[in-house]
Amino acid sequence: MLLKVILCDSDEGNINYLKHEIQRIADKNHFHIKIVLVAYSPEKVLNYISKEEGINSYFIEVVYNLSDIDGIDLAKHIRDNDRESYIVFCTANTEFILRAMTGLIRPAGYLIKKCDAKKLKSIEGLEIVVGDIYRDYLNSVSEDIDILNINIGAEIFRINYDEIVYVEAFQKKVYVYTSNQRIGYYDSLTSLEKRLSENFFRCHKGYIINVEKVKKVSFSDMTIYMENGSEILVSRKYRDALKDKLSAWTKKQVKS
Repeated sequence: MLLKVILCDSDEGNINYLKHEIQRIADKNHFHIKIVLVAYSPEKVLNYISKEEGINSYFIEVVYNLSDIDGIDLAKHIRDNDRESYIVFCTANTEFILRAMTGLIRPAGYLIKKCDAKKLKSIEGLEIVVGDIYRDYLNSVSEDIDILNINIGAEIFRINYDEIVYVEAFQKKVYVYTSNQRIGYYDSLTSLEKRLSENFFRCHKGYIINVEKVKKVSFSDMTIYMENGSEILVSRKYRDALKDKLSAWTKKQVKS
């Protein structure tokens, strides 16, 4: 699950800084990232995407010296050829934000360079954006693998589906419960429903349960008792569907 990274900036000092920082973030967090191209002009990036396939992550400038192509045009070319990849603008030019955020570019970030005497000192938010991209990439390539990738800051937690007991939504966050830990992060149950396997069931507006972890269900008090001792509410809206889900799961277990 290697994520390929392309860097494009006409300033050698800036691109060396960006290369160093991305590699540092990858090493620190054990991300499988490889910088496959360092380019000083948009034309080299266009040449690369004409020959290579697969999901890439592009960190590009907005303004390039000695080129008729600016970063916005480059991003449009990238998106035309590489719809699933990630595009991040790294620039000191804030006036291009509106152009970058409109149209079909769908950038993964617009990061501002902090410079001192024209020397790049930092890129605000770089570590968070790299972490977000890597988590999203893992989820996109892990559709056939029962693993939930959770990104908190630049740290990524990888949880096997069969370790999850239930998921709870509370105050714009979701909390994933296993037998020995709780991890909270910003997401929605609706989004998780689409990614989790068929062993999971939405039983309430605030809960998704792992059917394999159900100990018993009391429909008289509308409560699910989980293996870890948790008690989960059942909404009347989902009651009949839950009965069907548990019945189908039981039959499947008998057959296996």
